[in-house]
Amino acid sequence: MHWDRVALAAVLVSVAVLVGLHVRDHPSLSHIDELQHMDYTLKSPFHVPRHGDTIGTEAMEEAACRGIAYPLRLSIDALNDWLHLTGERGVPLLSPASVVQVQLPPCGSLLLAPDQFPNSGLNTASPHPPVYYTATALGGTVIESAPGVDSPVTGARLVGILWLGAAAIVLWYVLGSLGASIWTKALLIGLLVVSPTVLHESSIINPDTTALLGGALVLGAALRWEAGRAPGWLLPLAALVAVWFKFTNSVAVGAAVVYLAVRAWQQRDSLTRRQVRSWSVVAGAAVILTVASIITWSSVQDARGHISAEQLPTNAIYQVDSFQWDNLGDELFSALTPLRDPFVADTLPRDLLEPLGDLINLLVIAGLGSVALFAAKGSNHRALAGAAAVGMVATGVVTMVASYLTLGIYFDTNPRYGLSLLPFAVAALVPALDNRLIRWSVTAVVLATAGAVLAGVAA
Repeated sequence: MHWDRVALAAVLVSVAVLVGLHVRDHPSLSHIDELQHMDYTLKSPFHVPRHGDTIGTEAMEEAACRGIAYPLRLSIDALNDWLHLTGERGVPLLSPASVVQVQLPPCGSLLLAPDQFPNSGLNTASPHPPVYYTATALGGTVIESAPGVDSPVTGARLVGILWLGAAAIVLWYVLGSLGASIWTKALLIGLLVVSPTVLHESSIINPDTTALLGGALVLGAALRWEAGRAPGWLLPLAALVAVWFKFTNSVAVGAAVVYLAVRAWQQRDSLTRRQVRSWSVVAGAAVILTVASIITWSSVQDARGHISAEQLPTNAIYQVDSFQWDNLGDELFSALTPLRDPFVADTLPRDLLEPLGDLINLLVIAGLGSVALFAAKGSNHRALAGAAAVGMVATGVVTMVASYLTLGIYFDTNPRYGLSLLPFAVAALVPALDNRLIRWSVTAVVLATAGAVLAGVAA
């Protein structure tokens, strides 16, 4: 037990160091709508933006001084789309992360107006529930008083350490309940922590920061209830918490339902009718609370809004006249790999981290395949691998259908929407790391990726 806690403490220190250094060395706002999420956080907990609200003065001042880090490599199609929408080089009215550069006002300018910023200065984060923003604002206020923290935005960004650290703690005990050794737990969590995608999301103001924690809570609740160590209401409660962090965390709820369905099938000869009914009630309650939460908050924001959700720039750009059947096949695999295509800050060695990020992604996917094929028949690891794989394949299609039915839009599903499935994935990989070659290979990848990050910030 002593060494278990020491190892967990080492993981948490690693989280603090990696996220803290990233925040310190990359002050520019992320292209993943961090400006809007920052504004939401700065106004919390006393104000929740409505559809049509513009960003405030404090957010504009931060953006003007920090700048926005857009990806350097853009497709010709993305560039053409942007030029078509704006008609000139400058601040885009609509910005689906396809902008070459944004000519923001100079730092310290006394003449700031929302229309000088992306998306005409509208706060496009208004559809999201306020739980993440409120918690981050309160945590950031405390951290802001620490030495070396220069602004509320830096304080809010550093709250990412707490979100990722909490996810690591929950996942540590979840993996332990599945029989993982200390080394295995450290490696699997380390594999997530050092991945460029998770590191970036955890170092900016963005509700995707909550994905790993939300997924770990749902997974832990499902496993504890299945083992008879928790009441039936725990899984619906965990689902409620995860979804109110961010709606895309609902894919973890779907994975939990698939996992329980597979486990029920594996045990079909021994389950009584009463047990089947109990499993159905628990899974059904989790799904109902998830759907009800999304509908309720969306309805509240629609009623409060100055404009409809369809008129928000990030939705208006994707309006379509009909369901895009031609893209359905692509969506089947769009979120199959939630760690793919990572964004690497320009302060880090991109030539090293992008290949290492792709390698981590391949390790997770290959590991899921091997567990699904070779794990013991009827094992919960095989069920977890199946649930993670089904969730990853279904995420794109579910997002596509839901977006069309609710808003009449279509966009390529971003892989980060599947981040809450990663706790299921790494939990499934526990038996794979019993193999010495695999264990040492994963160790080498984790250390190489962490080393590349540290070398970048040190330089």
